[in-house]
Amino acid sequence: MNWVNSDLLFLPVGGSEEIGMNANLYHYEDKWILVDLGISFPDETDLGVDVLLPDFDFIQSLGDKFLGIFLTHGHEDHIGAIPYFADKINCPIWGTAFTIALLKRKLKESNNNTKLVLNVLSINEKLKIGDFIIKTIQTSHSIPDPVSFLISTKEGDIFHSGDWKLEQAKNLNENFDFDTYRSLGNNGVLAMVCDSTNSLVNGKTPSEDFAYEGLYRVVKEKQGAVLITCFSSNISRIKSILDIALKTDRSILVIGRSLLRAIDAAKEVGYLKNVPEFLNLKDFNVISRSNVLVIATGSQGEPNSALSRISRNADKYVNLIKGDTIIFSSRKIPGNENAISKVQNRFLDNSVELITDEDADIHVSGHPSRDELIEMYSFIKPKISIPVHGTREHIEAHAKLANDCQVPDVIKPKNGDIIKLNSLPPTVLDKRKFITNVFDGGEVVSVDNERFVSRRHALWNGFVHISIVIDMDGYLLSPPQITQTGVSDRNNMEDFLLDCSLKIENFFSNDNFNNKDSDEQICDLIKRNIRKDFKALFQKRPSMNVHLVRV
Repeated sequence: MNWVNSDLLFLPVGGSEEIGMNANLYHYEDKWILVDLGISFPDETDLGVDVLLPDFDFIQSLGDKFLGIFLTHGHEDHIGAIPYFADKINCPIWGTAFTIALLKRKLKESNNNTKLVLNVLSINEKLKIGDFIIKTIQTSHSIPDPVSFLISTKEGDIFHSGDWKLEQAKNLNENFDFDTYRSLGNNGVLAMVCDSTNSLVNGKTPSEDFAYEGLYRVVKEKQGAVLITCFSSNISRIKSILDIALKTDRSILVIGRSLLRAIDAAKEVGYLKNVPEFLNLKDFNVISRSNVLVIATGSQGEPNSALSRISRNADKYVNLIKGDTIIFSSRKIPGNENAISKVQNRFLDNSVELITDEDADIHVSGHPSRDELIEMYSFIKPKISIPVHGTREHIEAHAKLANDCQVPDVIKPKNGDIIKLNSLPPTVLDKRKFITNVFDGGEVVSVDNERFVSRRHALWNGFVHISIVIDMDGYLLSPPQITQTGVSDRNNMEDFLLDCSLKIENFFSNDNFNNKDSDEQICDLIKRNIRKDFKALFQKRPSMNVHLVRV
């Protein structure tokens, strides 16, 4: 340990140099707090994996030095990991009303809600925990109840922005609290830890009104069924869609568990009122297609989502045909481009009209563009800028902007950097290696687990299975059986496998064969020899399993 108890430290566990998996630790007077604990989504190289999770081992090792988790808002990349680590979390969790309502439903679905202490924070509330004082500050984003945090210590104040943009979200009655943000800068802020998502985007992020008007223009002119996909937690967008359905005389069908969960949570805390009764799935093919609007999950091309199922014509009740329209009211999260394109192409193959944000003004970001970042720096006036929530490219662009805004010190964090803030310039005292975790087969394991190494190897090299039956003295009772998958489809494969089988027979008939060798040693020897033959002919080293049975 290269720090002392009185050091004010910042340690990103996730979210720095990547999109998603936001989790940031703060240390002071030998205690730690965590802001957010989110997930990210795998790409096509992460075989059989549904979600990526941050490394929780260091946090768990802190024991009673770890005081609590503070949540900026309810997006998956900020709260999604909590159900997976629920049995390891032994501290309270704080968040605003909608955030906690959403988290409770996620925990209930995962059956991990037995012991967590969940506390609701009000706007402008101050909470003292250990030697930290945390104040919630209202902000605007694409979800109800987002907040920034002012984390105060005797060594200085840290402004943690969360996700935000400068918008007065009319349809949710939210207001960006300009006066409070200006006052922070007047009082002095040591460091600002800030969203970098749109640091490469010039100008200012448009308001939700912009997306509302664009969606309305598109929907009102369509004659067939309309399906809109968006992020399930974007309640502002969902409210816009509900209003548009009412104005265009369309009944609403909602498909997707996460959508229904978010809508239910929004109703509970009062953000959605007078919501019309939704159609049942069976009603889709009963009413006129011109009078139905479907809201569905799956905007990121998730293979198990409702949208993906509909695109494959695999849904029992809902199908889109020529004359219908699919609208993607969402952005592409980096890494999901291929998956999204596959879903979109399937709709196009079915002659369904496709509309994305490249075709019409039907989506706006929930993150600040460069002009908004500049304005925030003029409010906060931090001594230190720490760009987070972005890839290396995003963080570099944000860091340059902060320099241009005359911030005295700018530090570009990497996950695992232990950064001391209470001495200028800020310094990286130490580095911890954090390993991304995944949820696979009902358990949390590291991404470098042997099972994933084997999957990737088999994907590129194929798989060979060899079955051998011998007696207790080591004599073959039948010819070895060899099958392969993914190595080759050459016409001579059958002859080649027969040659391999004969080679194994010769091995067991050899007078020098030592039957005292263990079955494991025998299997390893067969693997090495047969793999060489596959390598020589096919230039591949397939994954190989040898099943040896003694009878």
